[in-house]
Amino acid sequence: MIAIAPGDRFRLALHRAGRVGRKLRQGAAAGPIGRWRARRGGASELVIAPPDIRTADPTVALDIYAGRYVFAGQVLESEGGSPFHAVPPSQDWLRELHGFGWLRHLRAADTPLARSNARAVVSDWQKLFGKPAGGPAWETEVAAQRALSLLAQSPLILADADHGGYRRFVRCLLGHAAYLKNGIGACEPGLPRLKAAIAMAAIGLSLTRQERLARAGLERLDHELEIQILPDGGHVSRNPTALVDALVDLLPLRQALVARGQSPSPLLIGSIDRMLPMLRFFRHADGSFAHFNGTAASASSLVPALLAYDEALGAPISSAVYSGYERVAAGGMLMLIDAGRPPPIALSSQAHAGALAFELSSGAHRIVINCGAPAARHRELRRAARLTAAHSTAVLEDYSSCRFDGPESDAHIVAGPRNATVRRERLSDGRVILELAQDGYQRRLGLVHQRRLVIAADGSGVHGSDLFPGDALQPVTHFAVRFHLHPTVKAVPADLPNNVDLTLPNGEVWRFEASAPTTIEDSVMLSDVVGTRRTHQIVLRDVVQKNPAIGWRFERIR
Repeated sequence: MIAIAPGDRFRLALHRAGRVGRKLRQGAAAGPIGRWRARRGGASELVIAPPDIRTADPTVALDIYAGRYVFAGQVLESEGGSPFHAVPPSQDWLRELHGFGWLRHLRAADTPLARSNARAVVSDWQKLFGKPAGGPAWETEVAAQRALSLLAQSPLILADADHGGYRRFVRCLLGHAAYLKNGIGACEPGLPRLKAAIAMAAIGLSLTRQERLARAGLERLDHELEIQILPDGGHVSRNPTALVDALVDLLPLRQALVARGQSPSPLLIGSIDRMLPMLRFFRHADGSFAHFNGTAASASSLVPALLAYDEALGAPISSAVYSGYERVAAGGMLMLIDAGRPPPIALSSQAHAGALAFELSSGAHRIVINCGAPAARHRELRRAARLTAAHSTAVLEDYSSCRFDGPESDAHIVAGPRNATVRRERLSDGRVILELAQDGYQRRLGLVHQRRLVIAADGSGVHGSDLFPGDALQPVTHFAVRFHLHPTVKAVPADLPNNVDLTLPNGEVWRFEASAPTTIEDSVMLSDVVGTRRTHQIVLRDVVQKNPAIGWRFERIR
């Protein structure tokens, strides 16, 4: 096992100390000292309900009526009892239950039974978990999601409610806001803090006489946006899904500000205006997100609803230099490339070791992909999906270009490429050249990975090469260059050595050829929606010292 460098060890120690400190502070916020009894709840009135723009399915309400709760891909049958009394199938299932995002399905049903069911389950929760305590129910991100869900679905919950029920509901919202205000600094950095700030601001805007709460939430939100949203519109975690998770709450908050006659801050407006084009940046023509750094397939379904708010219809940029991605659209062909370094250690629990990996599509058909990310409950698969071998890039000696802090599926990245460079050029004939490099292997093997891509102007193909310059620390260094294929692509060996013919669902045929020994091997595409799908990968294997520059190309032949 390779020892962690002193600098990385120091950063890891700081990160661990910070996590311990945050847990202690969060415990204090949930304890007697940090509890807040919302004494002014009776003085506030609910005047608006920010919308929930997540998709809703009224047929799911039928399952809920029957006591069948499907969360995080797992099912619990409550058999007529409260789901809060049942033994949860997993912690992720429990978090979704306590997040109350599923109330939107009851509201979509819009029946007296749905309203009665919603009131009963919220009342049940208030009796059992109304005071902040430990456990998943009061994790900051879960509490923030619950507050936003209760607020958005308040017309459903409060329909036909009596005065006492109304007051208890308002006090519940204020109690959440106070808990989040006390504990926001104690929760994990990144999206949990962003969501907590949004929830505080939304509650303050939706209730009368809560101007100070709204102002505190909006000020904290601006602070988090400045830290988390990069100048090109990407998220500091480098996970494209994070944009969806943020926008699905930011857009309703912007509407709430307008509804209360207030102007969103320039930072909020600017962040949204940069984030929306970045959604297009990561999308293939079939609507799917590229599989980079833990992207969840389920996020793709929300993108059309989010883009409906994009009044400027901003076109995606070509080089997202702050986020570390490149995009080349030529004819009907699209390439998306990971050209960046790992995110900061505290934000890397879902990040992948996919430096210089790319995805390739032709029209509405994806050809080359990365393996993706399964649902959180598949921990072993989730860990494997983060390794370099699960990406369409080069692997040296079966190492990953990043090192993880332990074997857990959510382990943080403690070391990886320190330098990731990109040079982009458009030639007079319209071709685009990308010269990329990353040094994730330099410390342990003495080699740098360089990748050169030349994309045809008409989108008919891409010529690539992978090189490994440097002073090798061992006499024989094996490499494997992998190209994972989409499950709908049929791959068969061509007549010539090291050639593979790829047939797309529409009958289009592409040919792959390489200057290194080529094999077709099994692979998988991982998804939190459809699960695991079998597919294939093209693999080039050789020895660096024998074949230091590997050429390859994908070319449309008919």
